[in-house]
Amino acid sequence: MSVADFLARLQGKRPAFDTTDEVTQLLDDQYERIRDTRLPLHLQRAAHLEQLLSFQPGLVDARGAAADLALHAEALITAARSGGHEDLAERLVDAAEALNEAVSHLAAAAHATVPVPQVPLVHAV
Repeated sequence: MSVADFLARLQGKRPAFDTTDEVTQLLDDQYERIRDTRLPLHLQRAAHLEQLLSFQPGLVDARGAAADLALHAEALITAARSGGHEDLAERLVDAAEALNEAVSHLAAAAHATVPVPQVPLVHAV
């Protein structure tokens, strides 16, 4: 680790890597760390969900997190294009589209938590 990388880590910054092997390892390690620390928490919280409406707050929170990621991707697209990194921008467009689709799916799931209103028999005809 270089002195610059060490100082960056002290400031809470991540180093950038020069090879795809290093990036692959970084992403694999990141996923494993998130899975190992967050999945048990998510499973524990989800285990207590029984009623349909009890899913709604978590879905709304998840949609908000996905929306924030989609907006972050949009900002990165703008920065990549401004810097002349069109190939990166196109990859980010794909990511932004997927994130926006996730936002829509999570919104649909949140709507699905609302019980279907009973139609009064008078209006059922």
